[in-house]
Amino acid sequence: MTMLHDLLMTVMRVGWILLAVVTVSLGIAAATSSMSEITDCEIGVYLREVPGLAACNASIWSYFGSMVVPVLAVPVVVCLIPVLKPRQSVSWLAVAALFTLSIVGFCAAFMSSTPRQVGLYGFFWPLLPLALLVAGVASLAKPRRSGSTRDSLQHG
Repeated sequence: MTMLHDLLMTVMRVGWILLAVVTVSLGIAAATSSMSEITDCEIGVYLREVPGLAACNASIWSYFGSMVVPVLAVPVVVCLIPVLKPRQSVSWLAVAALFTLSIVGFCAAFMSSTPRQVGLYGFFWPLLPLALLVAGVASLAKPRRSGSTRDSLQHG
């Protein structure tokens, strides 16, 4: 049982590392996307912050600059925590955190009148099915008891 447990924990760790790599890729895609992804400028609603079509088509990176790096690092860190603390509960908390970040990102992007950095978290929703899969592997690795109490009482 311990060999299987160790194997599943290794698979889970590798899965979370791969998710972190995918998260970096999604972060790069988010930073290089146009401002139209997190504002209403694509439908012709321009703001003081995004006053015209040129600003609407500019990248998110060009608008926020290097301040997007810490924001985009948060989902990467969330994916790496289960690697450092490989427990089933930590994996499920990471899934919940990624889900929450995605919801916050969507709300910030679609309900705010001004562009906000947290709107970038909406780019990370594709991680959710993969994170559920990896957390599911962690569930398989949960140690099981060797026998039930009833069996122990009957044979003891």
